[in-house]
Amino acid sequence: MANQTAGSTASQETGGSFARLLRSPGALRLVGSLFILEIGSAMTTVGLPLLVMQRYGLGLEVGFTLAARFLPNILLGAVVGQIVDRYDPRRVAMLAALGSGLVVALFPLTTAMWQIQLLALAIGVGYMFSFPATMALRPRVIPDGSELEGNGLIVTAERIPKLIGPALAGPIAAGLGIGWLFCAEAATAVAAAALLLRLPLADAAPSASGRATAPTTATAGGLRAPAPVRWLAAWAGAMAGGARELVRMVRDDGRLSSLTLTAFTYMVALGLGRTFLAAYSLEEFASVPAMLGYLLAAMGLGGACGALITSRFRGWNQGWVYILGNALEGVCWIALIWTGNWILALALLFVAGVFESIASVVYFAEVQKRLPAQLTGKYYATLVPLSDVFLVAGTVAGGLLVGVGGIAWSAALVGLAMAVPVLLLVSRLVPEKPAVPATATAGAVAS
Repeated sequence: MANQTAGSTASQETGGSFARLLRSPGALRLVGSLFILEIGSAMTTVGLPLLVMQRYGLGLEVGFTLAARFLPNILLGAVVGQIVDRYDPRRVAMLAALGSGLVVALFPLTTAMWQIQLLALAIGVGYMFSFPATMALRPRVIPDGSELEGNGLIVTAERIPKLIGPALAGPIAAGLGIGWLFCAEAATAVAAAALLLRLPLADAAPSASGRATAPTTATAGGLRAPAPVRWLAAWAGAMAGGARELVRMVRDDGRLSSLTLTAFTYMVALGLGRTFLAAYSLEEFASVPAMLGYLLAAMGLGGACGALITSRFRGWNQGWVYILGNALEGVCWIALIWTGNWILALALLFVAGVFESIASVVYFAEVQKRLPAQLTGKYYATLVPLSDVFLVAGTVAGGLLVGVGGIAWSAALVGLAMAVPVLLLVSRLVPEKPAVPATATAGAVAS
């Protein structure tokens, strides 16, 4: 009877949390904006490589163009947190969405490869600003106590477009032409910005440091260093300073610091997995046309389902949920080694997507609960460029590994890179320690 009463109470609390979320107009507008924006982005993910291959053939240009969007975040993302802190994140997210929409609409008008790559870089600049800005908006619109449900709804809104976008892109490209895919994303960017326009304005958050930053211009004997040297020194200082600041924000919370560390190792696994899936689809299922698309769609569908069911684990220790999500996803990837049937492969990646999404929701919810709202933008602005470095490293390593070790070793390494780090950090992820007080964390960063 006691267990039934406890279960009933937990169910009521979960329902109440979700109902409170649905009564928050700001949360619903943010979810809708992200959903619309991701649909357009998914269509461009299909259209951009098709445009390059249609005009210039298949070669290194495709890889360089797709990788170009990561470069701005790696090189400049460490300083974006200052802008997100200084200005209202709603305005930053709106301008980033509108700017990206304008840039995307220019793709069909290009006449040379360098123009396409320049526009891809510009899209990366927009993403560099939009991601930390929208992350900073989460604690401002998601009610307290609804962090798990709110982040679950957001992850769902980000996963479903990975199915809808490609499904819409095929008929549009076939019936109207590839150029219309970019026009469609431009339209979705405007619609997403319009939804953000109605979010309540927040006062500009004070800089977490609370003090002016000393000039970083390199000098020698009173002489100014050459401009390239100054830019390089400023970038290196920003990256190093961002890494130190990230450590200060999370070091007093064992779970938060472990979540952050495993985010980096997961990006390595993700980079390895991207290369592995491409080779896996070609070598193991050469008779199934477009198998790579089916594999990615299976993961996307699983991700959408996983995000929807995460709130069912509210009564569990969230550290264990995160550990099991990553570890079981790794098991699914390793199991692909013994899979010769395409239906079973799709089923494994569907389940992998479920576990990946559950772990992602827990990660975002725990960061939101344990990190002061005024540091959220700075946290993600520092985390994302460093994560992209690990993603690129994993992608490059994956290409080398597939060529040298083959499919089986690649799948095993992907799974181990997902499972081993969380298993090694069980003692830090599992304890239910209270979140670090906002004043203490802000004071640590200021110091």
